Amino acid sequence: MRRLSVSFFSKLCYNLLATPTREWTIFTGEIIMIRIAGATFSFGDLTLEESVEVVREIGFTLVDVGAGWNNYHQILPQEAVEDPEGQAKRLRRVMEEHGLEISELFIMHFGKPINHPDPEVRQWTRGMFEGMATFAQKAGFESVMMIPGHVHDDLGQTPQQAFDTSVKELRTMAAMAGEKDLQCNIEPCVGSIAEQPADAIKLVEAVPGLGLTLDYAHQVQLGLSHDEIEVLHPYARHFHAKQSAPGAFQARPDEGTIDFGRIIRKLKADNYNGVVCVEFVTNPDLLDAGWDFKCETARLKQILDEALAAG
Repeated sequence: MRRLSVSFFSKLCYNLLATPTREWTIFTGEIIMIRIAGATFSFGDLTLEESVEVVREIGFTLVDVGAGWNNYHQILPQEAVEDPEGQAKRLRRVMEEHGLEISELFIMHFGKPINHPDPEVRQWTRGMFEGMATFAQKAGFESVMMIPGHVHDDLGQTPQQAFDTSVKELRTMAAMAGEKDLQCNIEPCVGSIAEQPADAIKLVEAVPGLGLTLDYAHQVQLGLSHDEIEVLHPYARHFHAKQSAPGAFQARPDEGTIDFGRIIRKLKADNYNGVVCVEFVTNPDLLDAGWDFKCETARLKQILDEALAAG
């Protein structure tokens, strides 16, 4: 995968960079904390140190950190599990050097879905999750994010079995996280057992303490409207923001169909106290099409900042 330079920013992006993020609004006598974050995993195959340089130069003071595969591996899960104290110390040092705070640890899964039919796979996953939760607690994360699994029809798993297995595993994970003062979230992503709002709600309501990390882009791919997606807001503990359009999972900030002004207004009306993380995903085809993910991230951050400032 093409690596993105961390030292070059085009003139086109200049006015978007280092724009302070408005992190709170006041109305009806209350302080509502809506914080805008960046993601370490939005800029290609970068190390933790390289990625936070980009995030900080864009102007973010808060980040989600990747601990998955491909571009999402600024933290390697096996290293974090084997040495949670050492890896947490390293992460805190890097963040302090760049004036950044951390919000959510973006895990997804550990190579196999959490509801895999094989009990030995699930047992190994639980062990990995417990180790990652220990690391996350020591590092100071607010939440950890998994994905809810899918139906393994090729292995003879029925939709009901897939759902029941996810519920069982997520109950264990949410309890582990809660014991460490961490929020456990799942992303209702396309292709999962929770891609439809009704299924996501059913899953969250079946698992005490579980929340959603909500990214409208996934439901936009299903042809759902804002009205249909907004029913998930009461269950959301974290948000991802990327522009999208039907048939195009990622679109430039000014070209897609997601109305971020409407989303922010809804969050304010709901008294949402949490994070909205700008989370584009580097894609070779988009790079070949001329995308600069630093520019797109900076532009979407500007859109969100303006929506927050609108009152």
